[in-house]
Amino acid sequence: MHTIALSTMWGIQRFPQFDDFFVAAQASGFTSFELNHGVNSAMLASVHLNGRRITSVHEPCPADLSPAELKRRDWLISATDEENRRHAVAAVRRSIDLAHQIGATAVIVHPGRVVMDETAEATMRQLYREGKRHTPEYERILERMVTERAERAPVHLAAVRRSLAELAEQAARLGVRLGLENRDHYFEIPLIDELAELLDGGYGDTVGYWHDVGHAQKSEYKGYGPHAAWLNRFSDKIIGVHLHDIAGMEDHLAAGQGQMPWEMLARRLPTGDILRTCEFQNTNSPEQVAAGLRWLVDRGLIPDT
Repeated sequence: MHTIALSTMWGIQRFPQFDDFFVAAQASGFTSFELNHGVNSAMLASVHLNGRRITSVHEPCPADLSPAELKRRDWLISATDEENRRHAVAAVRRSIDLAHQIGATAVIVHPGRVVMDETAEATMRQLYREGKRHTPEYERILERMVTERAERAPVHLAAVRRSLAELAEQAARLGVRLGLENRDHYFEIPLIDELAELLDGGYGDTVGYWHDVGHAQKSEYKGYGPHAAWLNRFSDKIIGVHLHDIAGMEDHLAAGQGQMPWEMLARRLPTGDILRTCEFQNTNSPEQVAAGLRWLVDRGLIPDT
C-alpha cells in the first residue's frame, strides 16, 4: 500500500453523489483522502466518513461559505478588522474540530492576504502567457508590487500571528497539526521570510509547513523566487505536501501531464513521515488520476508502507 491521499478536489462537481468520489478514487488506487474546501455540510452528511481514512482537512471545511465568499467578506485570518478576523478564526476552528472528529491529523491553512492592488498580478500573468516575462514592462509591475506589499504587509502579519495563537491552542489540545500553505499570488501570505517568522512563533510542533508544489512552481515562473528555496529552507518543518503537475500557469494537473521538476522534488522532499496528497482538479480523467499515482510511485515521490 502507498502512503498517499487523493483530495476531494477531484470529486467536486464531477460525480452526482459525493460517495461516488470515494468509489472512483479507490478504483484508481487510493485508500486515503483529504477533504478540501469544496466540501460543505450537506456533502459531509451524505457519507459515512468513519469508514474512510481521512488524513487531512483543507480549511474551510465544511465550506458552507466558499473560499471566494470568505475572501469577498474579508473573513480571513489576516483581516485587520477584528470582527472579520474572528469570523475567519471560527471557520478554521470548525475545520480543526472536524479533523479531530474523523481522525485526521492535519488541517491545511491559508494564512490570508495583504490588501493591495490585485490587478497588477493579473496583468503579469497575461504578460507571462504572451512570452513577455523578461520584458521591462513586466519588471516594472513586479517592482511596484513588491514595494506596495512591503508597505502594507505588517498589519496583516500581526493579525495572522494573533489568529495562529488562538488556533494553535485549540489544535494542540485536540492533537491536530496546522500546516501553513505556500501560495502562488504575491498578495497572499506567506512570502518565504514571512513563513519563517510565523513558524518561529512559539507553537512547537503544532504549526508546520504544508508545501504545494504547483504554487511554488508558479511563483518561480513569475519571478518571486526559486521553487527549491522553500524546500531547502523548511524541509524539517514540512508536515505535508500537495502533489500535482503544471503546464505554464495551469496547475492541479495529474502528475505526468505537465512540466513539474519531479526529480528536484524527489531529491528535496523529506523521506520521513509526512502527509502526501494528490491534489488533482476535476478535469482530470479517471485514467489520468490512476496514471498520476503510478507516475509518482515510479519516481520515488511516494514511499511504500
